[in-house]
Amino acid sequence: MDELTFRRRLLDVLRRRDFHRSFITFLFVYYSIVYYFGELVDLAGWEALRWDFFYGVHDVHRLFFLIPVIYTGYIFRVKWALITTLASFIVFLPRALIISPFTDPTIRMVLFTIVAGIMGTLTGMVHNESERRSRLEALIESERDKLLGILERMEDGVLLIGPDYRIRFTNPSMVREFGEGTGSYCYEYLHDFDSPCDQTCKLPNVIGGTTERLEYNFTDGRTYDVIASPFTDSDGEVCQLATFRNITQRKKVETELIELNQLKSDLLSNVSHELRSPLTSIKGIVSSLLQKDIKLDDTTRETLLVGISEETDRLASLVTNLLNMSRLEAGVWKPEKEHCYITDIISGVMERQKLVQQKYTFETDLGTDLPEIYADYNQIRQVLINLLENAAAYSEEGTCITIAAQNEDGMIEVSVSDQGAGIPQKDMEKIFDKFYRGSQNRKMPGGTGLGLAVCQTIILSHGGQIWAESKIGHGSTFYFRLPVALPGDK
Repeated sequence: MDELTFRRRLLDVLRRRDFHRSFITFLFVYYSIVYYFGELVDLAGWEALRWDFFYGVHDVHRLFFLIPVIYTGYIFRVKWALITTLASFIVFLPRALIISPFTDPTIRMVLFTIVAGIMGTLTGMVHNESERRSRLEALIESERDKLLGILERMEDGVLLIGPDYRIRFTNPSMVREFGEGTGSYCYEYLHDFDSPCDQTCKLPNVIGGTTERLEYNFTDGRTYDVIASPFTDSDGEVCQLATFRNITQRKKVETELIELNQLKSDLLSNVSHELRSPLTSIKGIVSSLLQKDIKLDDTTRETLLVGISEETDRLASLVTNLLNMSRLEAGVWKPEKEHCYITDIISGVMERQKLVQQKYTFETDLGTDLPEIYADYNQIRQVLINLLENAAAYSEEGTCITIAAQNEDGMIEVSVSDQGAGIPQKDMEKIFDKFYRGSQNRKMPGGTGLGLAVCQTIILSHGGQIWAESKIGHGSTFYFRLPVALPGDK
């Protein structure tokens, strides 16, 4: 058996209550024999063992009984210490009543018993208090470790700030977000300030007993929801315990929802206005045509009919864009691709536009021998119609609108150019956003900000690209590219 195993087994034995009970019993019996050893020697006639020590003052002999009494109080606590004291008194009683030659031996015995009982009781009580304190310390340590474990695993950052603005504790999440900051000033750590940030800091209020909730917006775009509460630290100082929850993404979503709600409101307002205007015009023209008491000449009648046609086109364009965007977002209007020529699509669209937009001049600049594309004929046609209508809407009457097509880097590049006022640079990044209408003045009424968004969605679904170039006072050109058809496309 090695030394370590021996020590382990010895400790196991010493922890057993039966061992202590047997050892206390042994001590008690042993000291009882010592207490009456002189009488036993006399009774047995052992002259060699007739020592003066056994015939002296027995108050000294009784002191040995303090050992089992105190031992019992330490191991088995107050109750058994008192029982051992009572057993000692019973052992002392025969000598005091029968054997002792001294005067008043009972008083000394009783006094000693009382002292022994007090010492055993105090030993038990001290050991009880010591164990209770050890259990409390272990419980506090366990709860502290549990709390620290929770703080270390929290996704939210935790910051403990003293009344002197110094940081006393940061959990790992806070360190990941802001870096190590224990010992530094909170205003330096969080905001890189030289002094306390009186405008946003709530430390004085929190130390005063108030729980504060606020949002911290940092220059890098991050936003945190902060809850600051009073907390008494181990040194008795009232500090601020603050939790930092990163709500940057949530705020971004909230902002987007607000923008979407605003866009929805603008859309409803725009659509209702755009629908009402042509309908009102058509209603007025039809009412004029239906009046039997007024005779209209052919020129007037033709003018009114042209007005109906133009307002009907406006309604058709509006409804078409709304319907197309809805179908594209729902995934219902998917490209039904086929082999076709961009020149055929352009020719068909140009014929339509020359009839619809008779106040503008249309020209084409088409490359020779352009290859086929693999695309949805109707969707690409709609893209060209939207771009041409957009060009007309922002151009003066009588100006020229040009459609060009050529083969560029293995793709078909189509452009629609106008001679309008041009697009301001601040609008260039937003012109393809849904419901966005540029700040430049439209030359034609109407528009919901969906036409270019529909174009972008269709072109991207075909694996193409779309962009615009513009110069104020020199018009705008919208480009889009589509892949050429490959032999395996079908």
